[in-house]
Amino acid sequence: MLELDIRTLFVATALVSIGSAVALVSLWRFQSQRNGAGFWAAGMSCVSAGSILICGRGNIPDFITIVVANSLFVVGFVLILRGIRVFTGRPSFLFFDLGLPPITVMLFYYSSYVDQNFNIRVVVLSAALAMICFAIVMTLVRDNNAPWRSTGFAVAALFGLFGISHGGRGAIALLSPFENPLMHPSISSSLVFLGGIFIIGGSAIALILMTQATLESELRIVSLAVNQSASSIIITDTTGSIEYINPAFTEKTGYLPEELIGKNPRILRSGETSPEEYATLWKTLSAGDTWRGEFHNRKKNGELFWEIASISPVKQRSGKIRHYVAVEEDITALKNAEERILHMANHDVLTGLSTKRLAMDRLVSALAVAKRNKTKVAILFIDLDGFKTVNDSFGHGAGDQVLKETAARLCSSVREVDTVTRVGGDEFGILLTDVRDKDCITTVAEKVIKAVATPYKLETVEVIIGASVGISLYPDHGVCPRELVKLADQAMYEIKRQGKNNYAFIEVNHYICNSDALTMGALDS
Repeated sequence: MLELDIRTLFVATALVSIGSAVALVSLWRFQSQRNGAGFWAAGMSCVSAGSILICGRGNIPDFITIVVANSLFVVGFVLILRGIRVFTGRPSFLFFDLGLPPITVMLFYYSSYVDQNFNIRVVVLSAALAMICFAIVMTLVRDNNAPWRSTGFAVAALFGLFGISHGGRGAIALLSPFENPLMHPSISSSLVFLGGIFIIGGSAIALILMTQATLESELRIVSLAVNQSASSIIITDTTGSIEYINPAFTEKTGYLPEELIGKNPRILRSGETSPEEYATLWKTLSAGDTWRGEFHNRKKNGELFWEIASISPVKQRSGKIRHYVAVEEDITALKNAEERILHMANHDVLTGLSTKRLAMDRLVSALAVAKRNKTKVAILFIDLDGFKTVNDSFGHGAGDQVLKETAARLCSSVREVDTVTRVGGDEFGILLTDVRDKDCITTVAEKVIKAVATPYKLETVEVIIGASVGISLYPDHGVCPRELVKLADQAMYEIKRQGKNNYAFIEVNHYICNSDALTMGALDS
């Protein structure tokens, strides 16, 4: 084999290592997390610097071209080893990080100025590089389940070859009785340096591929997680144009990806979310913050559904927003359960009518509206006549049936804006709002009495009951909710004493009470 010019090989080594260093620096700059690429870039930069210094042999001091340059080679490979240890998640080797560089510096100095011996310098450099390459190989081959395993074996093979070549060169230098100058061409040196050129370039490429394999593995895991997530996930650009939806989103809404890609999520709007809420959403996202809230959206088939959403901006390393990602959970069942619980809390279980508390809340609101609009409000307090006889004669089941039927009859006797409530037992109440005059109230009272007087058909018999109705009127009889209810109750008992199955207005002087005390008293009652 022809012997090659050593200076030319060093120049080629310098050029390849500079290119490798540039590539690894670029890799390091684009990494969002610590993965050792910075150490690789620094290590390859040291190798390129050492190659450049050796190329200047004869033009710059020997201390720089021998001691400094060779030390840079050792430090460069130590940094590459450190980067690989970081990449694999293993602790650093203290011997290589802190011990080997100063030891080699001292030996290079000793063999250059104290006991000048070129072969010793070759043995020191070759032994140091061989040990470092062996440590790199052992680090990479121990992770059998890593996502970069196949690429890692390629990196290990390259550094293994590099270590073997330098180990062979060191052995030849140790056993050789002759000392050749650094730039003296020889077959062993030519082989080592020529192989080193290809290995340095190949190792840089392999390290980049190893990083890419890790990123691809992470991306694959994230992709599978997003695709198989039970939560709906939607990704848009900064204008709100949809770029991705996962299968869960398709299953929930009924829209296929091709029907939504490029469209705006407003296609799901039901019209029940106010423009102010959407304005707040976009203001939050534009500021780079995460928005959390609820949507009442519409599926492709027109069905409405509730979902809780978390929408976050996806930012570049510079902080610029590139996309938005929304993670959504269907909470329709939860909303329906809340509505049922709220309905049960505010409505009588047997009849479905409003409870006393809900009716009192509506009365307070109705009085406030009536005061503002200068209208009237009427309260009808109803007690069923003869209901106890039904319970005693036919049982509580029959009594419950009568109560449910009575509730339906009372509701059909009033307007939808009016409120019918079950006070308790066989007592009911009616709240009439926006009343024009007493004649309207009288008409309702007569309809109630007539409706209740209609025979009730039980399983085998018919029963007949009546209704005693007491009436109070705002503002004629009072302005306090509690007092108005009390007066209607008194009027009802007056009808009971007079013969039942009739109605009457309370006849009292005008009541005046503080409006704040009015509300609190009403709620307490």
